Amino acid sequence: MTDWVLILVVAMICYVLLAHLEHKKKIDMIDRGLWKPEEKTQNPEHRLITGIFFLILGLALLMGSYSVKADLIDGLRISGLLTIAAGIGLMIAYLVGKRTVALV
Repeated sequence: MTDWVLILVVAMICYVLLAHLEHKKKIDMIDRGLWKPEEKTQNPEHRLITGIFFLILGLALLMGSYSVKADLIDGLRISGLLTIAAGIGLMIAYLVGKRTVALV
């Protein structure tokens, strides 16, 4: 059980580190006058694709939890449910972002 928690913590730390480095890069480009806001607009379809990926990954983990040993079941089910929630959240963000772009 602690192995799965450790893997999730390391994955979250890696994500935060990458987001921080991307933010520092963006701030540095703004300071130098090289970045223009209209250049770096995120495509809303990217969120949809990522959301679908997380949803499928969560479903695979959830289904896989029924075919493993008893000591891994709880960890797989929790991580499966968390990734499903992340996928649904990203798909909702896509729908909200798409609606906001359509209104503007």
